[in-house]
Amino acid sequence: MNKLKFIYGSIILATVNFLVRMMGFGYKIILSKLIGPSGIGLFQLVMPVLMLFITITTAGIPIAVTKLVAKEEAKKNYSGSFRILKIALYITTVISLFLSIILFLSAKYISQNILKNNDILYSLYFLVPAIGIISISSVIRGYFYGLKKMAISGIAQVIEQISRILFVLLYLYFSYPVDSRWGAFIAVLGITLGEVFGLLWLLFNYGIFKLKRKKIKTISNLSYSHITSNLLFIAVPITISRLINVILQLANAVLIPQRLMIAGYTNSEAVEIFGRVVGMTMPLIFLPFIVTSALVINIIPNISEQIHNHKIKEIEEDTSLCIRITLLLAIPITAIYIAYSVPLGNFIYNDPLVGKYIGILGYSTVFLSLHHTLSGVLHGLGKQIPATINYITGMAFQLLATYFLIANPKYGIYGFFIGFLTSSIIICTLDFIVVRHHIKFKLKISDYIIKPLLSATIMIQVIKLGDYFVNNYNNVAFHVLLYLLALCLYWILLLLTKALPITSLLKLFPKYNKKIHN
Repeated sequence: MNKLKFIYGSIILATVNFLVRMMGFGYKIILSKLIGPSGIGLFQLVMPVLMLFITITTAGIPIAVTKLVAKEEAKKNYSGSFRILKIALYITTVISLFLSIILFLSAKYISQNILKNNDILYSLYFLVPAIGIISISSVIRGYFYGLKKMAISGIAQVIEQISRILFVLLYLYFSYPVDSRWGAFIAVLGITLGEVFGLLWLLFNYGIFKLKRKKIKTISNLSYSHITSNLLFIAVPITISRLINVILQLANAVLIPQRLMIAGYTNSEAVEIFGRVVGMTMPLIFLPFIVTSALVINIIPNISEQIHNHKIKEIEEDTSLCIRITLLLAIPITAIYIAYSVPLGNFIYNDPLVGKYIGILGYSTVFLSLHHTLSGVLHGLGKQIPATINYITGMAFQLLATYFLIANPKYGIYGFFIGFLTSSIIICTLDFIVVRHHIKFKLKISDYIIKPLLSATIMIQVIKLGDYFVNNYNNVAFHVLLYLLALCLYWILLLLTKALPITSLLKLFPKYNKKIHN
């Protein structure tokens, strides 16, 4: 039953992530057409600043809340769960207020001296209210994840995304054409508006849930100091790891345009290249995170509960299942990016240069996806510090490559690609070694890697054959249908080769499980 709950929870979150990512992906495509590469570049200059400020409150604390709440729920200590959330919200509110003041006072300095772009000043000011709203929302979502009520948190994300997209696109559509600076500002304003609606949904559901729980009387034996120390012990290493990631994004936002100009590009050319790489290519590269995010969110409370109940075998099985799902998904997507990059760039963005970037960065997709899943396992095991060390090691290499190679006219933006690909492989490998050291999970090379690779190869050939005929029709529907049919073929081949056993799918259906247990 726990296994089924894990799978169902992952499916719910994966579905929500798919909806949110697809909406976000479509949003960025339309946004890029409305405000252009320059507007996207300005927007991407602002985003690392927001991520830097909210990472302190949204990276480690929500995960810590999820882990601790799951542990207390396993003990039926419901009062303890509420107390954990209460303390986490106190900590988050105080830190968010402090960070908001810092951003408001330093916005002018950041735009003029760090990012060296005065066009983003007002966008930075409008990030201030978003810090507190996003932080509080993340902690409450972490609480619901700990309760394994995935749908509530998922719906909040959908509401946030829909609200943001409707506001920004409708405004830009009726105001078109707009200046790239104003377009970037409206896109930033939409972030705050969307988060407000998402938070209202979470607060509404929390109020209902709290009324139901009041009928169940439990006494918490957890002191405030004990909860605070446990929250910080889990949150601090994770926050440091995420901060490094965000600082690297901010460094990229600063360094990539500046180092490109040293290599001989103009300021506008450098911003456009940055917008193409970060705003257009990267969303595709991280597409498998739709599923891996669901696995990570689910596996952290599950492993926490299983450790409390001393269920080592279940931890090994869940880890093996997560790795298998990650590879089965990431391998075909990686294959499409590598073999079909330029047509994909033309199809989605009508930009062959973006397609070229997709083909290069596509090699990192499978390693990024595995790293994401393995880091979730490490966090669930309480191995935040090794996970952080692994991440620092890989990111250090990427930063060095960005600084030294991009300024060289011989490499240009390809210097960033070299660092990005290499760091992805380094982090993934180190995470795998650490997880393998602590968990003796099964890894069948033939089922997990070889068969998916062969199936993906056949899938690519079918896409190329189908595209030969589809090109005769200038119709988006034909292309979409072609990709969907090719992916269906991939999954059919997995079933035929038993890389994906049919029994694993049948276990998802309650009637089948009843027959097994009877």
